[in-house]
Amino acid sequence: MSMKQRRVLAVHDISCVGRCSLTAALPIISSVGVECSVLPTAVLSTHTGGFTGFTFRDLTEDIRPIGAHWDAEGITFDAVYTGFLGSFEQIDLVEELISPMAEKGARIYVDPVMGDRGKLYSVFGPDFPAGMRRLCEKADLLMPNLTELAFMLGFPYEDGPYTRQYVEDVLEKSKELGARRIVITGVSFEKGKVGAVYKDYDTGESGSVMRPEIPGYYHGTGDVFGSALVGALESGLSLADTVGTAVDMTVGSIARTYAAGTDVRFGVNFECGILGYASAVRSMSRLRRASTDEDVKSIATMAASIWPEVYVGMIPDGQTEYMVYRFQSEDAVRRQLQEGYAYVIARDSGKDAGYLSYKIEDGLLFVSKLYVSAAARGKGYGRLLLETAFEAGRSVGADRMELTVNRNNLDAIGFYEGMGLRKLRKQVTDIGGGFVMDDYRMGREL
Repeated sequence: MSMKQRRVLAVHDISCVGRCSLTAALPIISSVGVECSVLPTAVLSTHTGGFTGFTFRDLTEDIRPIGAHWDAEGITFDAVYTGFLGSFEQIDLVEELISPMAEKGARIYVDPVMGDRGKLYSVFGPDFPAGMRRLCEKADLLMPNLTELAFMLGFPYEDGPYTRQYVEDVLEKSKELGARRIVITGVSFEKGKVGAVYKDYDTGESGSVMRPEIPGYYHGTGDVFGSALVGALESGLSLADTVGTAVDMTVGSIARTYAAGTDVRFGVNFECGILGYASAVRSMSRLRRASTDEDVKSIATMAASIWPEVYVGMIPDGQTEYMVYRFQSEDAVRRQLQEGYAYVIARDSGKDAGYLSYKIEDGLLFVSKLYVSAAARGKGYGRLLLETAFEAGRSVGADRMELTVNRNNLDAIGFYEGMGLRKLRKQVTDIGGGFVMDDYRMGREL
C-alpha cells in the first residue's frame, strides 16, 4: 500500500521575477513528492529588493472567497506554510483561514517575514510585530530570524557573532510564542560561519548547523530555507536532519550564485540544487545526521563493535582498541563534532548499522570514517553514505574529495575504486602509543 501524498498550502506573494516566495516554495516543496498548493497574497512584476517601478496587485480581497470555495469542495490540507504578509488585514484573514485547519490536525509553519539586521522592512510600522505575533501563536513550528524575534518579544537586538548564552536565552524566551518547535536563522557563533539553531520544546532536543559564510547579501534565501525546511519535515525527516538539509540547500544556492557573479537582484540559484536536495531528503529515511548525546553514544558503540572485526589480521594486537579509544570514544566524537566534522548514521531494520564522518574545508571534502556493520553490508549503505558526503561537498562548492584507507583493507580499496576514487599516495601516520596507520590516500573530483 502506498503512502498518502501530503498536501501543503503555501501562503505567499508571487514575484514574477526574482526567485523568492511562491517562486521558490512551489518547486522546492514539490521536488520531494509533497503536493504544494498555493494561496497568493499579491502579484508583483519583480520582488522589491533592488528593483524600482515594479507593479503590485494586492489579492487580499480574494483570500476569503478562495477559502470558502475550498470548504465547499471539501479540500483539506495536511500543513500550511505562511511567509510574507503585507498588512494587518492579511494576517487576520490568514489566521481566520488556518485556525479550523489547525483544529483538524494540519501542521502550521510560520515564517514571520518582517525584517533583518535589527530593522523592520520599510513597508512595516512599529506596531506590525504585535500583529504578526498573533499568527505565530498559532504555529507548530516557527522559523524567524533574530531581528523578528527581538521585535515580537521586546528584547534588545544584538549584531553577531553571538554568545551561546545569548542564543540560549532567546530560545528560552521564545517559548512565550507557544510553538512546539523553533528554527532561528542567520545565527553566527564565530566570525566566518553562519547557520541556524533549533529547539523542540516538547522533547528538549536542540542543536545548531553552521556553514562557512559567503560574502554579500542575497535576496530570497529565507524563502529557499523555509521551503526546504517544510518539504523535508513533511517528508518525515527529524528536526535535526531537516535543519541540516535546509541549511545545505540554502548555502549551496548562495555559493553557486556567488561563484557565477550573478546579479543578486535575481535571487539565488536554487534550481541547480533541487536534485541534490530531493536526493538528500529521500536518503534521510535511511540516514540521519548525528546531533544528540544518544547519537554520540551510538557511534562509539558501533565503533567498538565494528572496528575489531574490520581490522582483524591487518594491524597489530592492541592497536584497534587504542584507535577506538583515541578516535571514537564518546569524548572523541563530541570533540570532532565541535571541530566541524559531520557524522551521518545509517539505519537498517530499525537499528543503527553504520556511520560516516566528513569535514569540508578549503574546497576539499575529507571523509574521515566510513564503517558499516557486518550484518548490514551488501545492502548499499556504504555507497549511500559516501554519496551523501559527495552531495554535501558539492552543495557548498567543494570540487574534490579524499580519504585514507588501510593498505591491507583490499575490500574497502576495491569499493572505493568502484566509486571512482584512485590511489594518490602512500601515507604512514604516527598515532602515538607505539602505533602507526599505514594507509593509501585516495581521492577523486566531485
